[in-house]
Amino acid sequence: MSGADLAAYKAVGTIYNALMTALRSGEPAAVGPALSNDLQAAALSLFPALRKTLNAGQELGALGAIVAGSGPTCVFLAANAERAVDLAAALSGAGVCRAVARASGPVPGVTIVAGLS
Repeated sequence: MSGADLAAYKAVGTIYNALMTALRSGEPAAVGPALSNDLQAAALSLFPALRKTLNAGQELGALGAIVAGSGPTCVFLAANAERAVDLAAALSGAGVCRAVARASGPVPGVTIVAGLS
């Protein structure tokens, strides 16, 4: 393993450990700063307006804000269901996104549905 590969491996482990520690705490305020996405920098370079959306979410009270996958979807973590409704309404009115959807958990993981392809 090269030095660069080892450094990358250690960085991923650090990010993973921070997120898992935050999740185990049960505190949404600890989870928000631990959210990360390796593709976010690339997404922001391709869609610079996403930075405005992320900043708006944080200014409006999101505990965490990330680009989902390679974008352009942004994801925000709210402290609770009531704050999620407030955040969704505020983002809708801020003019920084095309649409807003709210989701809550816990939700099931991947499900295989027989007969669909």
